[in-house]
Amino acid sequence: MPSPLSSFQVDAIKSELLTLLEHLREDVGHELQDQQGERVHEAMKEAHDRGDEASAELEATINITNMSRHLGEIQECQDALQRLASGSYGLCLVCGEEIELNRLKANPVSARCLSCQSKEEQDHYEGHSASM
Repeated sequence: MPSPLSSFQVDAIKSELLTLLEHLREDVGHELQDQQGERVHEAMKEAHDRGDEASAELEATINITNMSRHLGEIQECQDALQRLASGSYGLCLVCGEEIELNRLKANPVSARCLSCQSKEEQDHYEGHSASM
């Protein structure tokens, strides 16, 4: 089943995805620079206490978490661009039905229809709460 979008809509979404991808890559670059700068700053400090160490560790953890999230978002953008190129963009990866246009406008990397996404989130939530 081909994508339900017009060529104008595909072009607009592709442009939006490429812009988002560029911003995410810039964010990762800034986070890498911050991480390197933080290492140099920490190495230059001669006297520090446990509070400083804990604060630096927390900051590094947050930085790594942000990088990981951005890398996941970059992958989602690349996947969406691949679906655009193959003509399957706008179709749910699970059920094959069309993804609502308003959903794609709100979140252009959407790979599932609302129903399948809700089921995925519910299954994910139940899996996490069962392990707690």
